[in-house]
Amino acid sequence: MDIREWNIRDFENEPTIIYCNDNLFFGDSMKVLPEQMIGCRMRFEMGIYCRKGKFRITLDEKEYKVEEGQLFIYGEDFIINECLLSADIELCVIGFSWNYCVSTLLSSDTFWPMIDYLMDTSVITLAKEANEAFKLCFNYLHDLCLSDNDLFREDLINNIVQSLFYEFVRNISREIREVAPKDLGIGNQQTRIFFDILASHRGLIRTVTEVANLMNLTPKYLSKIIKENTSQTPMRHIHAYMMRAIEQELRYTEKSIKEIAFQHKFPSLAFFGKFVKQQTGMSPTAYRQSLMKSVTVTELDANMLST
Repeated sequence: MDIREWNIRDFENEPTIIYCNDNLFFGDSMKVLPEQMIGCRMRFEMGIYCRKGKFRITLDEKEYKVEEGQLFIYGEDFIINECLLSADIELCVIGFSWNYCVSTLLSSDTFWPMIDYLMDTSVITLAKEANEAFKLCFNYLHDLCLSDNDLFREDLINNIVQSLFYEFVRNISREIREVAPKDLGIGNQQTRIFFDILASHRGLIRTVTEVANLMNLTPKYLSKIIKENTSQTPMRHIHAYMMRAIEQELRYTEKSIKEIAFQHKFPSLAFFGKFVKQQTGMSPTAYRQSLMKSVTVTELDANMLST
């Protein structure tokens, strides 16, 4: 029997999840995990913070025990076989895409050592300072997600989640620097170089061939190793980096659609429009308008302005 797969967007209507977009979902003070998490394959990275109580979770037939003040981190493509919770449990759950993690932390020189560390260590005991920071961030996230004030909400949520990422890395920085470097296989090394190149070119890489040429590899071979190491095609990663850079231009600059298309090396405005619509379901103009809703203030009454 085929195992059902769940992506981040599949949790959009789950009652215990209070925020969900293409790259991130968040559930706060949860007493149980969403039912669909048990026995299905999760196609995203996951972090579970134990605010109170304790739980025992089995993923891919391996058991982990997590107590209050600990953080459980697990990578993409996992199956939760079982989860047993204490009566007083309070969990905060964040699901996030690999691209979201990469775009947030790849510039840090601790990124790849952190990935190595997490391959062997899934349960992290947070220091007192980090615990307090996590509680504050989760409380603020909770209020933001449930607020009816849309002004800057998306930006603030992203900033808070990034702060959680940074605080997590700070918490384990000593441990990951003390871990002896691993003798990485050639495919793993080349996957790291692939992401380093995408990050350094800030969304201006448009084809697998461009990256392959920079790495002195054939496009076919590069596609094979990226698929093996990330479960996604290199084009999916390239498009994610392209779209993130385009989104920043649409949201934060006054450049015309034509200028942005030219800057990102699209052969025509029509081709640029087709790409953005494939990625977002909207034209560049409509997508810019949707982005600007989170960064524009509500029009004030003229009488208020005159006082």
